[in-house]
Amino acid sequence: MRKIFLTTAVLLLVFACRLEAAPRIISLAPNTTEILFSLGLGDSIIGLDDFSDYPEEVSGIERLGTFNNPNLERIILLKPDYILVNSGLGRAREDYFTGLGIKIIKVSPETMEELYSDIWQLGIIFNKEEDAENILRDMRLRIENISRKRSGPRPKVFVQLFNDPLVTVSSFVNDIIRLAGGENIARDIKNDSGLFSYEALIDRNPDIILAVGFVDKSDFPDSINAVKNHRIYRDLDPDLILRPGPRAIEGVDMLNRIFYE
Repeated sequence: MRKIFLTTAVLLLVFACRLEAAPRIISLAPNTTEILFSLGLGDSIIGLDDFSDYPEEVSGIERLGTFNNPNLERIILLKPDYILVNSGLGRAREDYFTGLGIKIIKVSPETMEELYSDIWQLGIIFNKEEDAENILRDMRLRIENISRKRSGPRPKVFVQLFNDPLVTVSSFVNDIIRLAGGENIARDIKNDSGLFSYEALIDRNPDIILAVGFVDKSDFPDSINAVKNHRIYRDLDPDLILRPGPRAIEGVDMLNRIFYE
């Protein structure tokens, strides 16, 4: 009888754990939103930043402003367990939320390997290890297949984010370009983005220019290889290379096809 009682108690404990309330999550960055949905946590998201636009299921979720100007009052009323961000909320805000028992998780990878690690850690935190493992296995396999498609020397690549003044990107985009088989001529930019002179552009002479982000049509010096060979690409989905999330693998594939077409 005692053994039966113990077995029943264990089963009830397991059942109770399975019925544990789902986490209440706010995502204040598009990349963290995409990661959460890929892990099957869409139903746990109770609020989003204004720029999260993928997947289409985000359309029905309440908006809470931008990462640097969130609606603090509304966030408090929603009583989240977690807030996910790409950049910091600022020490004062983070300390305040932490004091309320809200956990702040920053997801800002600078390489694909760091992205893998972030996805895995979120899988552990939210009991989604199997989903995370499946995502990472697929991403690594696709990277391996893409690497086999490279042929010839790596093209020199420049990513144009703004044109007046000329602004480019580095950090995570460096790794996307590298994995696709190219070389970012602005890889020495220390921050995620930064100013880049036309003199440096001419001197480093990119073979390919990717005009993404907030770019009006602009002219480049005729001496640049990308101009001479008509290899300036404008109609690209910037989210595939600028957002450090699961779709970055699609960005690697897209760039690989451009580099070696």
